[in-house]
Amino acid sequence: MEYSDNKIQDEFVNQFKDFGFTRYESKAYITLISQGILSAPEIAKKSGLPKSKIYDTLKILLDKRMIEQYPGAPRKFKARNPSFVIDEIVNKEKTHLQEIQSTAKNLKTRFDTMISNTEKTYISNESILWTVNGRRGFHEKFAEMGRRATKEVKVITPYFSRNAILEKSINFARSRNVAFTGITSVNEDNKDRVKYYMEYFNNIYRFSGEIPLTLIIIDDTECMYRMNYLTNGQLNYVGVHSTNKGLIKAFTQYWDGLMKDSTNIDSF
Repeated sequence: MEYSDNKIQDEFVNQFKDFGFTRYESKAYITLISQGILSAPEIAKKSGLPKSKIYDTLKILLDKRMIEQYPGAPRKFKARNPSFVIDEIVNKEKTHLQEIQSTAKNLKTRFDTMISNTEKTYISNESILWTVNGRRGFHEKFAEMGRRATKEVKVITPYFSRNAILEKSINFARSRNVAFTGITSVNEDNKDRVKYYMEYFNNIYRFSGEIPLTLIIIDDTECMYRMNYLTNGQLNYVGVHSTNKGLIKAFTQYWDGLMKDSTNIDSF
């Protein structure tokens, strides 16, 4: 295999980016792997790197222990064995990840305590509405609300979207004996997803008519509903979240009205 093959060169360089190396660093190192012991000018010529950048690039590679140098005039460089180099990089990243996870756990504990106090100020009789954008934002907000649930989560939706964010949140709440109840209209598009969520929800009810919106009510203390809109012909939506007592009461009455015309889904 000749390193001069630009396609192979670019493939290796792109892969090394995943390890946090610049294009110059990757090209210099790969040149030494494929060509053997070289001087700085030779590396620059064979790799296509600017001569003005080669010594800075080699110094970085030396600091990262990816290459070795032989003293003399001119200095010569060679690549360290890639297997050892890559293993060292991976082990270093693993250690770094463990440190991040430990720090994140500590931060989550401390911040959760702080926000549990400030969240109390969100509950108001005023018409306070908070919005989150997009599908992922809506699902992440649902997950956040689910973690606060202590008694019951009520869901009205024609979709029953499946993803890891929702499933993790539901499992966490269910582990604390939070009850999940859903109302939906079953059709060919969503019936498999409804069937899937029957294992997660305590009960899912089939509404006899069309479900006009997606609505979530948590413990009768907070709610979120979905508003659809078009942008350049593309369907987007926002989640509107509120702890307004009057709004929650109105949505609860809406829930009760749908339940009167709904039947429990035992099986398909």
